[in-house]
Amino acid sequence: MRIHTLAIALSIGLAATASAQSPAYEGPVIDMHVHATTADSNGPPGMPLCPGVGDFAWDGQGSWAQHLGMNVLGRKCENPLAGSPTDEALRDETIAAMRAHNVRCLLSGQKDRVADWMSAGEGLFWPSRSLNLAIFPDQTVEVLEQGFEDGEFVAIAEITNQYDGILVDDPRMEPFWAFAEANGIPVGVHIGKGTPGGSKIFPEYTVQAPLQLSPVLKAHPDLRIYVMHAGYPFAEDIKAMLWIYPQLMVDIAVLQFGTPRAEYHAFLSELVRAGFSDRIMFGADQMTWPGAIKLGIDAVNEADYLTYEQKKDILHDNAARFLRLDAEGNLPD
Repeated sequence: MRIHTLAIALSIGLAATASAQSPAYEGPVIDMHVHATTADSNGPPGMPLCPGVGDFAWDGQGSWAQHLGMNVLGRKCENPLAGSPTDEALRDETIAAMRAHNVRCLLSGQKDRVADWMSAGEGLFWPSRSLNLAIFPDQTVEVLEQGFEDGEFVAIAEITNQYDGILVDDPRMEPFWAFAEANGIPVGVHIGKGTPGGSKIFPEYTVQAPLQLSPVLKAHPDLRIYVMHAGYPFAEDIKAMLWIYPQLMVDIAVLQFGTPRAEYHAFLSELVRAGFSDRIMFGADQMTWPGAIKLGIDAVNEADYLTYEQKKDILHDNAARFLRLDAEGNLPD
């Protein structure tokens, strides 16, 4: 009995050691979630960001937006992510971070700004089209059809209707889902958490769980869709959806700096433990802090519950399969 128990203990110990010694993945990375935005889109240009969660305690007086900037996002910490001081610096520093870590990304934003970033970082970006029915009511299916025909985008991401109270199963979205499905266009949709204290900034923001997607996927079984932020914090919901709908994918953007690191690993490891490491794609959600890209890659590589193959899947291979890249890493014609 003692020998048997010792053998089991040694086996467990060796397995843990092997997991802890899983080497970092240092190959090419695909980032499914980068924004071509402006340096002032998250506060004053150059505002730093402290990863994790800050001081949510608020007495309801004054401005939540000011509290958010000073005590939640921009609070003082040892290793803040530097904010870019100008629009040009944001573009160039993001491109430099991508080149330093061998990253290509799906890039969303206004059409002209996406084109500018693509010109400055030739070969690094695939263009995507953002969609929000409340902010851009003239962004009709016909407009998207023409843009897609003209080669302006290869994906629709991200869909941010949630910020304005329009959920994924809203009838107004039906023609967009049908258009994406018919043309094999990958779609990324925002589900789950948003801006901290977001109801004070976006009064119509409505929390929606991944289960809200079920009628959409039933109606459109060939829709190539991924849930951004992996539907955090709805782990049970997203596991159920991944189990039932094998075409569904997730990205893990923002979680590396939008949650405490222990929470990031608890959530990611739960999805991996459930058997879905081949359905998870990397995303940085780089907005105005170019260091978010390296932070996100490092967060995956430090996970002692991931094998090298799983790190490679999350940081590259799953997205390559989802985007249907060829052997040379090119999109299909």
